[in-house]
Amino acid sequence: MQKFRCSIACKFSLVLLFLSASLISHALTYDFVGKDAQKWFDEFIKSADTTESGDAGWHLTANGLETNDNVGTGHQRIGIKKDWTDYTLESKYQYVKQGAHKEAHLYIRWKGEKDNYFFRTIGRKNGGGAGSGYSIEWLRKVGGKDNEGDLTKDGDDIKILGKLQDKTLYGLRGEIKGESLKVDFFKDNKWIPINEVKYPGTHKTGGIGVGRATAQVAWQYLKVNGPGIPKDATTPVEALNRLATTWGKLKRP
Repeated sequence: MQKFRCSIACKFSLVLLFLSASLISHALTYDFVGKDAQKWFDEFIKSADTTESGDAGWHLTANGLETNDNVGTGHQRIGIKKDWTDYTLESKYQYVKQGAHKEAHLYIRWKGEKDNYFFRTIGRKNGGGAGSGYSIEWLRKVGGKDNEGDLTKDGDDIKILGKLQDKTLYGLRGEIKGESLKVDFFKDNKWIPINEVKYPGTHKTGGIGVGRATAQVAWQYLKVNGPGIPKDATTPVEALNRLATTWGKLKRP
């Protein structure tokens, strides 16, 4: 009898734990290569909340959300304005064709192309010129100005050894909490921690976005996860924490 009571109590505790996790944290995935790719493309590109800068020729291909092949262009950005606060934003992408600097951008707390925080893969060491290696940079864009190098004492980028290859899967992931931003890079089929930076909290809320410069880039997906993030109604919950993921699987018939 005592074992039975313990079993019931344990199961009840697990259910409460799963329920709590699912209520606290949802994951919304813009899947640009799955069976609903067109739906997610329309949601991201044609939403009433969408704002952009420059014409990157965003279109849907077998590679995902892809830009045009103009690898001589400057920064071109697109994002969705929201009032989300703290969250994790994850993306995976490939270079279809590379130009000089090979930039792929990810944006957090997007307010529009003039105000956001962003981090990017770039095919050069900052100030080193094209071909000097590639690095991860993070910047604040406030009032249309890029504030480079003001987030860490070591400057705004870290060199990652190797070369950026075409048709190779990379990824950027950032977790924003208050004034803390953790950044990871996906390479060789694993996530690599890059750094954690502190920044002045100019923007407390915002949406998500992507961008490019001197490269043709294709994004497979964008996944945003955190309090206040709406659950994707077409797929089970897939939060980055395993409890919410498990609860999502348990809920399915």
